[in-house]
Amino acid sequence: MIKKIFLSLFALLLVGCGVETKVIDEANGDSKTYLFFKDFDPNNYYVELWDRNNKKNDDTKIIMARSDDKYYYEISGSTQMIIIQKDGYMYTLDPQMKNYNRVESQLEDYAYGVLPNDMVTLRTQGYETGEEKVYGKNYIYEKYTNNTDESTYYFDGDDLVYIRYKSPESTVFFKYNLMSDKVKSSLFEIPDDYLEITY
Repeated sequence: MIKKIFLSLFALLLVGCGVETKVIDEANGDSKTYLFFKDFDPNNYYVELWDRNNKKNDDTKIIMARSDDKYYYEISGSTQMIIIQKDGYMYTLDPQMKNYNRVESQLEDYAYGVLPNDMVTLRTQGYETGEEKVYGKNYIYEKYTNNTDESTYYFDGDDLVYIRYKSPESTVFFKYNLMSDKVKSSLFEIPDDYLEITY
């Protein structure tokens, strides 16, 4: 009888052993997010992501890259668009039509909220952690809040799987693919055979 009660209690404990949601007020360089990105240079990177805003297996690829004050952003799926920002201009390229337009523009950082932009702050920044189901599988998450914005990183063990960035204006959701600190300078050049379109 006692053995039965013990086994029942043990089974109940196992069922109730999900990952509890908790808030870490101040980290100590030990968060999964910091450890994953600790060698990341916010001024020099090449990152590939998969779009997961609409469905689990969307094959739309997102590329974000930066080399100091030059930025690159590409969406490559059923439609393709490339945005290059440098020298105070934004170039929007259409690889299918092989043309581009150029406008004077303030910098728009498409990686903001998706990729860390300050590793010193991230090392000690507080966050919420717990477990959340994404597309039918449980992941450990770490959610960072910055005023009204939220950046959430989802992990399978120590591997980054998903990134969600939420602002009052919009929410984006990506699957992580790869990251490198090697950025080709040719990425920021307009191909010679592209025609400039002026409006």
